[in-house]
Amino acid sequence: MILFSLAITITACQPIDNTSSRGDDVDMVITASINALVDNWHQAASDADSMTYFSSMHNDASIFMGTDASERWTTLEFAQWSHRFFQGESAWTFVPRTRHVNMHGSVGWFDEVLDSDHMGECRGSGVVIQGSDGQWRIAHYILSFPVPNDLADALVKNIQAYQGGLNLH
Repeated sequence: MILFSLAITITACQPIDNTSSRGDDVDMVITASINALVDNWHQAASDADSMTYFSSMHNDASIFMGTDASERWTTLEFAQWSHRFFQGESAWTFVPRTRHVNMHGSVGWFDEVLDSDHMGECRGSGVVIQGSDGQWRIAHYILSFPVPNDLADALVKNIQAYQGGLNLH
């Protein structure tokens, strides 16, 4: 299953490498706001705080895409699917290592490198929207993990063999 690691503890002092689109003072404030949103979102999952986690999404139709091809959920679908994980002390834990943020008007986007005990190094990318209340929220998020090019051919063959064993039609 995706996303489930209970052993990593996120700390407020975790260094994040940030990049913004223009680098002026306004962008620095916006970048800090977007970083705080995403950091709090990851922390909420680690703390099994479903209220904070799902209220960080732009709306009920926002999208979360996991690492499995079947994992494309709206906020409501993801909340229903993951409910059992938020019943424990931690739903899952991803520790941000680096993040790059860009924005244009009331839309921002970011990509990040994450560490997870369960999945190792992962990547996340997302789109955030600033609402009429001035708050940034996540409209779309994709979790993935990088595959070294030297392993890609073998991995693709394994995936094809796995999919060949499934009734996909």
